[in-house]
Amino acid sequence: MKPVFHPDIEDVAPADVFAALADPIRLGILIALAEVSEVDKARCSHFTALASPSLLSYHFAKLREAGITRMRVEGTSRYLSIRRDELNQRFPGLIASVIETARRDPNLPRLGPEWLSGSDEA
Repeated sequence: MKPVFHPDIEDVAPADVFAALADPIRLGILIALAEVSEVDKARCSHFTALASPSLLSYHFAKLREAGITRMRVEGTSRYLSIRRDELNQRFPGLIASVIETARRDPNLPRLGPEWLSGSDEA
């Protein structure tokens, strides 16, 4: 399997980050990811309540290519996480501010609390 590309944090441009976060589904993904810790596993398949698998693949790629998320491949599963520490070094406070603001927006798509259960059945 081909390795997953992640830009170096020094190459991440503010315009790319803002463009990636301009979509409601991607903000919904970010909100959901903010609910899990780095050690928890957020399988890409857990996000299907937000969009179809093919559309999710597109959104995951946009977030990853903008330098916002990291995708880890284990066997046939893919796990997603926010590059929180790296983003805080590059743009102090930006990602926390975006997440907090997005959490207060009732119009953004959300995953229910059951997705945090860590079920690998999804």
